[in-house]
Amino acid sequence: MSSSDPKGRARPLLGVAAAVLIGLTLGACTVRPVYMATTPGQAPAADLSAISVADVGDRVAQQVRNNLVFAFTGGKTAPPPRYDLSINVSSSEARLGFEKDETAPAYQVTVAVKFQLTERGSGRVILRSASNGIASYDRSNQNFANVRARIDAENRAAQAVADQMQLRLAIALAKEAKVTVAPVYAPPKVNAPGIIGGGT
Repeated sequence: MSSSDPKGRARPLLGVAAAVLIGLTLGACTVRPVYMATTPGQAPAADLSAISVADVGDRVAQQVRNNLVFAFTGGKTAPPPRYDLSINVSSSEARLGFEKDETAPAYQVTVAVKFQLTERGSGRVILRSASNGIASYDRSNQNFANVRARIDAENRAAQAVADQMQLRLAIALAKEAKVTVAPVYAPPKVNAPGIIGGGT
């Protein structure tokens, strides 16, 4: 008569746990933003590549514009524009706190953008909105390091605000095209079955 094997009983449970985790991973991979095609060969719900972004002035505004253009086109040649996007960018800096010895205080950079999307030709306003991007950095007693740290924070804030704008513009164009945007599916949390440790 053979004796029971705890390790043998653990193997089916390991397989079940692996199957659950793989299923959740595959389910999460099916979620796509509204500006992407839902099936191969299907046109995106919102064609952001048809947006032409107006020229801007200073470095931070140019950073926001570059982020938007790359997000819209993926670095590829854009088709003839059907929409025009004007942006008004401003940036500010605020001190977050004080150290006891006044060294390495934290600062916060805010990049604010007011933007308007219009239909080319008719001039009809499709979206008028505003977004903010925030990033923080620490200052030191080295001026060059402070300049580089602030520029890095401005770039991160510019990326954050561009990401917000991209989503709002995609939703606006999806509504414009009368495309129903399905809610994002979040798979329920499932606790994997407990794994029995091998006995001695």
